[in-house]
Amino acid sequence: MMKLMRRHIKLENKGFLLAEALFYVFATLLVVLILQNLLKSTTLANKINHKTDDVVFSYVQFNRFIKKQKFKYCFTKPAESTFKKADFEVISQNNEPKIYSINFYKNMIRVITPEGGHMPLLINLSHASFFTKDEQIKIKVTERDGRQSEIYLKFDPKPKKEKRNEKKKNVES
Repeated sequence: MMKLMRRHIKLENKGFLLAEALFYVFATLLVVLILQNLLKSTTLANKINHKTDDVVFSYVQFNRFIKKQKFKYCFTKPAESTFKKADFEVISQNNEPKIYSINFYKNMIRVITPEGGHMPLLINLSHASFFTKDEQIKIKVTERDGRQSEIYLKFDPKPKKEKRNEKKKNVES
């Protein structure tokens, strides 16, 4: 009889009380809700910063285009550029010149090729303006949500040979 009572007392002490079980379930639920809200906040923050990455990506994409072609020279054409477009000239390894244009078309900034194709640099824009200097193109962009950014594209200096030819043409005119 005494053994049965001891065994019964030991079994009672090893079990959870109902209050303890509810406390652990509540604590687990609280941790899960905190993690869920943290994950939701992180994904929303990533969506907001995504547009900034588009501006940076357009700069990287343009640089890859220039480096991949392995041009001998790549320089701006301030005389032909306006606030609506920016022109630049590239001279290939076999000294063939091509003039490219960066412009705003509908809702994007694109590079137009001499053969008629285009490469989009940045989309979902409401306005863009261009400022061309000797070795730089500055693009001021207004996105559809009202944010403004500036993109600076750096180019090589104009080759000396080109400058001489241009001076001769100006003297003859």
